[in-house]
Amino acid sequence: MKDQTDISPVTKSQRTQIIRATNDAIAKAEEIFHQSFTTLPIHFDLQGKCAGMYQVKGSNKRIRYNPWIFAKYYEESLSNTVVHEVAHYLVDCLWGINKVKPHGREWKNTMRLMGAEPVVRGDYDLTGIPRRQYRSFKYLCDCRSHELTIIRHRKVKAQRARYLCKICHGELTQASLDV
Repeated sequence: MKDQTDISPVTKSQRTQIIRATNDAIAKAEEIFHQSFTTLPIHFDLQGKCAGMYQVKGSNKRIRYNPWIFAKYYEESLSNTVVHEVAHYLVDCLWGINKVKPHGREWKNTMRLMGAEPVVRGDYDLTGIPRRQYRSFKYLCDCRSHELTIIRHRKVKAQRARYLCKICHGELTQASLDV
């Protein structure tokens, strides 16, 4: 289920500019690092509060952008988010994605070499941006009630995870359904 929105996603022309900016950032990195990097597939299918995401699944790598955040904050996203995601890709190519922290020293240095400030998250007003609505489940500990996402709830039910209260350190148990 999505929120109703007044914001339209980026236009075809803007998508072309974003793809060009991404490929230009990769080309700039080739000059900086004296190494060639493969251009990546770019998708405009990201939803929620993230403006962009570098994603690796097996040997497949891609960059995903949120077309609504880009539409609402176009210039800022074009100059910051593109370089941010390309920097993740470069760090993966140069050091390996599993060998470094996502926003660690290597990523920060790469951002600076690319001429950008190493800012981890954008500060966006998400009014009008569609977001997924997840069902939540009520859980209790010894001191209060908690809301768990469906993902965490399923892990508890499958006995693949236990969650503890950060205050009393009691184990969270699902509240009875008739409460």
